[in-house]
Parts: sequence; structure tokens; C-alpha cells
Amino acid sequence: LFMVEVTIVDYTMKVLAREHFSTEYPCAPHDEITGEAMSCWDADSNSATGMSTEATQSFTAFMGLFGQATNTLSFFLSFFGTSAIIRKLGLRTTLLLFPSICLITIVVVRMYPTLHVVFAAMMILKANSYALNNPTKEMLYQPTSSNVKYKAKSWIDIFGARGSKALGSVVTNAFSTSASELIDKGSLVGMCVASFLIWNARFMGKKFEEFTETGYVVGGDNDEDDDDEGGYSEIDENNQGLSKNVEMAVQQNDAKDTSCGFYGDDEIGVEEEGQSGSEAGDDSDGVNGGMSPKEKHVVELV
Repeated sequence: LFMVEVTIVDYTMKVLAREHFSTEYPCAPHDEITGEAMSCWDADSNSATGMSTEATQSFTAFMGLFGQATNTLSFFLSFFGTSAIIRKLGLRTTLLLFPSICLITIVVVRMYPTLHVVFAAMMILKANSYALNNPTKEMLYQPTSSNVKYKAKSWIDIFGARGSKALGSVVTNAFSTSASELIDKGSLVGMCVASFLIWNARFMGKKFEEFTETGYVVGGDNDEDDDDEGGYSEIDENNQGLSKNVEMAVQQNDAKDTSCGFYGDDEIGVEEEGQSGSEAGDDSDGVNGGMSPKEKHVVELV
């Protein structure tokens, strides 16, 4: 859910940056240096319809600087800070650290809605997301079975993250008429999300300590039930790595009272051919009686 807040703050930063560079490099009907008509000016409406070339270049450089600063801070926090913080504070307290930073950041943005403040806030949010939130989130999977971990990670990565960004986009679109309204209303949504994340982090940290102390594995009982029923991937250690389903097929093939068994030519007897002993004897006498050994050999070949 923190992606909702990140999406709101990120859009706020871009709106403020656009307004800042559009004011610094305004769009005019003609370029003051070359005298040519500027592409951002609409002659029919006699008004600016976009950003000037200088403003666009400055905005692009600004976003490039933001990416460099965020990745640099993330690198140093991940390299020097993540393990030290977890060892010092413990997982339960570290889980509370990131949503607390989110709440403080959104409050500061609401109080000081300037481009530089929002730039710093966004950089802190993304850097701590990589350095603190992702590692601690992965550690929460320790007291879970592989089946539960696979399903939970799939849902979070595919539906949870995309859904949170979509919800953040709904908020920004609803209050995108002006930067002031976006900061005023969007920050309230961000504070509500951050408060819920603090409660959720506290709950998850408590459960994590409870499960690790008792040795409880989430989904462990379900995995045992699946083993008893013969799932598709079970391996029978007593049969040289064969799956239980393959072993059952081998036993069924060895049984004599099943139609699924396959026999070699030297294994087929009277009963396997569906004849009684007397019928087999009569057939044998009728076919072989009065024949020479050569004729019998021809019949057997046929």
C-alpha cells in the first residue's frame, strides 16, 4: 500500500517541477534569439499549449538528477545501513521504521509544499523502500512454507503492486486540477495509508516473533496433507527418487488381476490369454494333432 503514497508524492513532484520550469522558461509566440515561432505556442488560441524547449530540457535534467540521487542513496543505505539497522533494532522495530518515515515525510510535504522539499521526500521514500522495506518484507516469509511463499509473492508482485499504483493514480487524477489541491487532499490520503501501514507493520512483527519462537510454519499442515494425498511433485525416498504416482503405476503393472498390466511373450500363460486349461488343451490338440514338426513350426509362427 505504500505505493499509493509514493505515486501521490511522485506526481506532486512532477507537477511542481513542471510549473517551476514553465515559469522560469516561459513559452512565448516567438523565440527572442532566433525570432522563430515556438512550437509550444498555439497561434489560433494565442496561448501556450506546452512547455518551451528550455523548460523541457530543464525538466528532463531534473528527473535525471532525481534518478541519480535516489539510486546513489539507495546504494549506500543498502550497503552500509540495512543489515546494521536490522541487527541493532530487530526486525519488529525495523518493520515500523519505514511506515513511520512515510508518515513523517507526507506531513512535511503538506507543511512545506516546495519543489526541493518534495524532491527530498520522494528521494527518501524510494531509497528506504529499496533499502528497508524490501529486505524486511522478504524476511517475513521465513516462517512460511514454500507453497505459501510462492502464492503470496505472486499475488503481491502482480496484483498488489499494480493495484496500489492504480489506486494512487485514481487519487492523483481526482485532485489534478491544481498543485495546491493535490497537496492538500493527496497528503490526507497519504497520511491515512501511512497510519494503516504502521498498524499493519506492528501486527506483522508481533506475528513473526510469535511464529519464530513457537516454530510454527504457515502452510506447513497443508503441505503435509498434500503429501498424504499424493501431489504431483512428491518424491518417495524409499524408491530411489521415484515419484509416488510412478511407483503406484509400477505396482499396478506388476499385479496379475488388472487389465493395465503388460506382459512379455514368455510371461503370457493360459489364464492371461482368457482361456481355461481344458479349452487350451482342446485347441492345442485340434491344431497340432497330426502335424509334422515343420507344420507345427509354421503354425506357431503364424
